[in-house]
Amino acid sequence: MPFGCLVLLLNLLVVNLSAPIGVARQTPDEAAPTQVAPQAVTELAANLGQPAPQLLATDIDGRSFNLRQHAAGSPVVVALTSTTCPLCRKYGPTLAELEQTFRPQGVKFVYVVSIATDPLEDTQRLREELGWTGPVLLDRNQELVQALQADTTTEVFLYDAELNLQYRGAVDDQYGLGYTKPAATTSYLTQALGQLLQAEEIVVPQTTSPGCRIQHPSHANDRPLEYYRDIARIVQNHCVDCHRTDGIGPFPLETPEQLIAHAGMVSEVVGNGIMPPWFAAADPARPHRFINEATLTATQRERVQRWLDGDQKLGDPELGPIERQFETSWGIGTPDLVAQLPRPNPVRKSGFMDYLHQRIELTHTEDLWIQAVEIRPTAPEVVHHVLVYALPRGSRQLEVDERSHFLAAYAPGNSKQSFPAGLAKKLPANHDLVLQMHYTPNGRATTDQTEIAFCFADSPPQHEILVTGIANTEIKIKPGVDHHPEVADLTVPQTAVVTAFFPHMHLRGKAFRMELETPQGIQSLLEVPRYDFNWQLEYRLLNPLAVAAGDRILVTGWFDNSANNPYNPNPSVPVGWGPQTKDEMLIGYVEYYYTEQVNAPLQQPRRQAAAEEMFEQLDRNGDGVIDRQELPRKAMFDAIDTNGDDRLTLEEVQAAWPRSRRQR
Repeated sequence: MPFGCLVLLLNLLVVNLSAPIGVARQTPDEAAPTQVAPQAVTELAANLGQPAPQLLATDIDGRSFNLRQHAAGSPVVVALTSTTCPLCRKYGPTLAELEQTFRPQGVKFVYVVSIATDPLEDTQRLREELGWTGPVLLDRNQELVQALQADTTTEVFLYDAELNLQYRGAVDDQYGLGYTKPAATTSYLTQALGQLLQAEEIVVPQTTSPGCRIQHPSHANDRPLEYYRDIARIVQNHCVDCHRTDGIGPFPLETPEQLIAHAGMVSEVVGNGIMPPWFAAADPARPHRFINEATLTATQRERVQRWLDGDQKLGDPELGPIERQFETSWGIGTPDLVAQLPRPNPVRKSGFMDYLHQRIELTHTEDLWIQAVEIRPTAPEVVHHVLVYALPRGSRQLEVDERSHFLAAYAPGNSKQSFPAGLAKKLPANHDLVLQMHYTPNGRATTDQTEIAFCFADSPPQHEILVTGIANTEIKIKPGVDHHPEVADLTVPQTAVVTAFFPHMHLRGKAFRMELETPQGIQSLLEVPRYDFNWQLEYRLLNPLAVAAGDRILVTGWFDNSANNPYNPNPSVPVGWGPQTKDEMLIGYVEYYYTEQVNAPLQQPRRQAAAEEMFEQLDRNGDGVIDRQELPRKAMFDAIDTNGDDRLTLEEVQAAWPRSRRQR
């Protein structure tokens, strides 16, 4: 029997049985109640209306769990449960019915086993018996219930699509301490869910939840830290994706011995925020904005450093998380297509390597719709990033325009993308893949033959996912300057929904900002105060952002071309736009889809007008295309002629036209 339930039972026995003979027992009005039902709370908890804590855990199948990634813009019910608390067992079938009812309406369920000693096998068996489909998390060190500020083992927490807490308390009043009803009189969670989905005010935002009381230690920081109880989950959820055997990290951190061996380095990079890699500035007004946010909380950083600097006690392995299993198969599931570079690329032992561009020939003759894509280098330790483009089959073009729409991207920590139902990227018929490969030698000569896998949708999606690069190709950075700004902008031609951002600069990149300018003012979209070229991260929004026609997306980048920048190839020369890392770029990639299908991608209007003017000048016979006689410069013609048909259309000229510089 769980300790909390045992204490409750003993208290009831003491009240009713322990009075000595000849002494009057308490009257019913004075006695502690033996039947306790949920009650509405008038003094609401401080966390109501507040953002969800950063819930990171391992589920009972050994998979890593991140609440923000799991929610992905949907309401979420986090339900505490237990195999050993009788009231939790009673509510198990009710939760299963609620999940079955509300899952088709977009609500996701997560189950947290709140008793630390509940056996894994019993939990797995209970899930199978009840048919729960949401993740089931073991909270061995009570970290999750402490983060939730949970009161009892039966409490449920309802978060809206922004992951703000809207209801906490009992599921309903069918079961309580000391009683069972044939049916619930008041279904608190069902009512709250219905009101939330109808965008109505939740009438009862909090109730008590009879169950086993959860103890909150008042001096948790004074407790000696132990690896398995306090540290292992942090390392497992934030580090071992990269720092594992055959991973891209320079050393594994899968065991406490490996962590101790690298204690000095780990303590330093965790303390100064370099690791885990995440560079978006926190926004107190809008926390948890990005699904893939990888940062540690201040408490987690302090805990790791305190353990590394302390006695480094290991503790009981039984209190540690389930060991994560990294599949050797693809993370997106069984792919419909796997393609590989046609030959291995040699990567030198040291020095600098220019970008490589290689074509992978395909054979499809119909449009394919990408639901998920994953890039897997065979030598991930030397692959800095990969960009994948689709180019017409048979064309001679190999170089790509980095500003244009790409199919997929790879960077350490970002190897795959999956799109929700109704959204997909198009791999056009009769197109091949061109991969831009950037290798960074690491002291050992090797080879790489990167693979890419696709899962395709069965039918065309409701909306096509597109990517555009907001760029300034006329950047001019003077020698020796340490904080040089450059800008670019894009005017939205039609209502669209933005799903992700991807900043890109080179070795002199220092800071990056994206903003949205509307008639109401300027709104911050992404702030990267410390840009790091080594980590080409995407920032995927938890809740996609609607933008209207006429809105402008503003991009600002700051560059350090001084001798104080240790990455600077040469601080004594001016730097402009160029494809290699010794050159510079300013690109703010935006992933988006149109709410109404249109043919033209987002474009900067001045660029479009300039391209149209040049097209009219070159099209001397006025037939709507430019042939080789009208543009006799072969290299330029071939670069623009992306489909290799020896005719340039207005769309091809627009796609190739340089972005104009915007002064602010």
